[in-house]
Amino acid sequence: MSIGVWFRIREDAPEGNDGMKAYKKIMDILGYVESAIQVIIGIVITVIAFANVCVRYLSNGQLAYTEELTVNIFVLMIMCGCALCAREGSLISLSLVYDSVGKKGKKILAWIFTIFSIAFYAVIVYTGWEKTAQLLQQHKLTASLLIPEGWFMAALPLGGILLILHTIEHLIDILSEQTADMKALNEEAAE
Repeated sequence: MSIGVWFRIREDAPEGNDGMKAYKKIMDILGYVESAIQVIIGIVITVIAFANVCVRYLSNGQLAYTEELTVNIFVLMIMCGCALCAREGSLISLSLVYDSVGKKGKKILAWIFTIFSIAFYAVIVYTGWEKTAQLLQQHKLTASLLIPEGWFMAALPLGGILLILHTIEHLIDILSEQTADMKALNEEAAE
């Protein structure tokens, strides 16, 4: 089996630029890893929540660590999910203006959206890293698991970095006319 089957490497990478093709392949592998993390976290959260319900039903107590672990790994799940959505350009947005302009307008708006998005994600990375470093310096531990809180807080800067990378990837897709809406505009122009 080829690596392309496992990592969904795109055949529609931008033409003529080996650097872009390499970037797209790396991002495809990263997207696969993020998807695998999503599945694993989903399974872990489901098992933990089910175990906690069973313990509550069978006794008057609960597993003390389950809520702490669920909330903390759920943050990682959300950040990876947002990054995957940014990859496809499917984060929540108001697309009224974007949908009403032509190909050139879409490309200009894509640049504007990308610049503002990356600025926002950079703030997430910076503040998340600052808080992570602070928690690790203070040797602050979680209440039930006694794990350094900084490990869980690291999901924010990591997620911000993934958001930046996938936002750039989506901009490249728009500029190289690889997104569904750009392909549709090309088909309309050909008719």
